[in-house]
Amino acid sequence: MNPVLNRVADDPLNPSSASFACPLVFNLPYCPNVAYPVPLPQPPESNAYTASNLPEDITTPLLSYLTNFTISLTTFACGRDWYSPVVGCDDCERAYRKWLCTVTFTRCGEPSLANPDSFTSSPPAPEATGLSALQHKDPNDPSAPQKVFSALLPQSTDVDTARSPTLPAMGSEYLMLLPCLEVCTTTDRACPNFLGFSCPTARFNAAASYGVGYTDGVGGDEGEGATGGAQDRWGNIWCNGT
Repeated sequence: MNPVLNRVADDPLNPSSASFACPLVFNLPYCPNVAYPVPLPQPPESNAYTASNLPEDITTPLLSYLTNFTISLTTFACGRDWYSPVVGCDDCERAYRKWLCTVTFTRCGEPSLANPDSFTSSPPAPEATGLSALQHKDPNDPSAPQKVFSALLPQSTDVDTARSPTLPAMGSEYLMLLPCLEVCTTTDRACPNFLGFSCPTARFNAAASYGVGYTDGVGGDEGEGATGGAQDRWGNIWCNGT
């Protein structure tokens, strides 16, 4: 979207380009954080998906995962004993729900119209280390400052390589906006150890599946990442942290 500062817009503002094919998904009571475009086929007789028309092949396993997790969590004495002085079972359930919804509903994105090449052209391999999906230097000018790219990765039409196995094939290529690593680490911190929830580390291969180093620093320093948050005041979304 083009920024308009201190003046009335003369042209209509479009949040996406005409070629952007991903439909909007929103108004899901079990996933209140989801309100963004998702790589799904266009819904019949509508331009968006809600709880009323989302396919059961997506909702059934999602609700099953949530139910099973809650059952496992409540084997702990949530109402009596606290496993942490700062968080409880309600915090864990809320964080897990956000993480599960974020990774289930892959987010589509597109680069800024002003910087159409400001994303990683190919995803890092699963065994890749470092922050290859984050900051890039100009090879022709070593003295130039590093550029911060959004955690956008190109995706093919091959459903076998899709990040979320419950989503049907979209039928066209798209750009996936990786979830922020902090969506995962927040769940890890909020939940008791016996659940066995864990996240990849920024030092090794987290950048292959998460946007790393945007919100928090490489060493986990809160708010010390390259952008300090998942989104900036100009509307640039660096990773999916909704």
